[in-house]
Amino acid sequence: MHACPRRRAFTLIEMLVVIAIISILISLLMPAVQSAREAANRTQCANNLKQIGLALHLYHDQYHKLPPSRTSFGETPTWAWLILPNLEQETLHRLWGASDIYPGIAANVPITQQSLDRAAAIFSTPVPNYFCPSFRTSGQSTPVAQPPKVCVLNSSLPGSVGDYAACIGTTGFDYTVIFPDGSTLPHDGAFHAVKGLRFADIRDGLSNTILVGEKHVPDGSEGQVPWDCNIYDGHNPSCSMRCGGPDFPLALSPHDMGWKFGSRHPHLCQFVLGDGSVRPIYDTIPAAVLGLLANRNDGLVLPEY
Repeated sequence: MHACPRRRAFTLIEMLVVIAIISILISLLMPAVQSAREAANRTQCANNLKQIGLALHLYHDQYHKLPPSRTSFGETPTWAWLILPNLEQETLHRLWGASDIYPGIAANVPITQQSLDRAAAIFSTPVPNYFCPSFRTSGQSTPVAQPPKVCVLNSSLPGSVGDYAACIGTTGFDYTVIFPDGSTLPHDGAFHAVKGLRFADIRDGLSNTILVGEKHVPDGSEGQVPWDCNIYDGHNPSCSMRCGGPDFPLALSPHDMGWKFGSRHPHLCQFVLGDGSVRPIYDTIPAAVLGLLANRNDGLVLPEY
């Protein structure tokens, strides 16, 4: 009878070689996995913007104007609240009451005149369409901003944040500024405070004008004014609006402390234009060209970007 052959074990060197080969394969696969994940996130973000653009068009069809950036200069709704019925969020939208001026909301009644508990419950409801998965999702921790530490009114309420902002132009204001000497700084964006603008007011063309884009929030500033707070409350409009132009170029890194458009997608930021199309804009765009897109009626020819 033949003796059974002895089973040969792996040597330490062979095991180390196998481990090294597996490590190399993993290191080669990880960038591909991360790239695929980012591509999926970017597609979802673009779909969110597409839905927001469609909601704005439906609002315009119904009321013959875009929603205002905010319905007053106090604690009344922003554009993000006004279009909720067109984002399949009508039940949430109705919680604010009704008005003949803006049906579905109490436009001239500050939210703080209602029950504070009810107001907090209303505002604290996140809407998935307002979150870019490359930055965060509505399910990550609690996407509710706390009241600002420094505020003109003590009644500012916490509420759900959001990753998209309405474009109010190039000036930093959602209204025309009148200086003491009588000179003015005209408002030039697609969204105006109190009064909604018509598509006919966008004289540069809908396909050449930004409606909504991804808003930049610096690292460590999540839930903080002026970058990131209650997206529904017009009392702190800086958290639901952004500008573009020479004074407001795209953010180039997560550490940029500017109040700008920007995203967590590598080297680009996504926008929905007035015609409802979604377009990525790379961070190499000249700030002046971004300003042409943010301005609804500059009358200038838009170069390739």
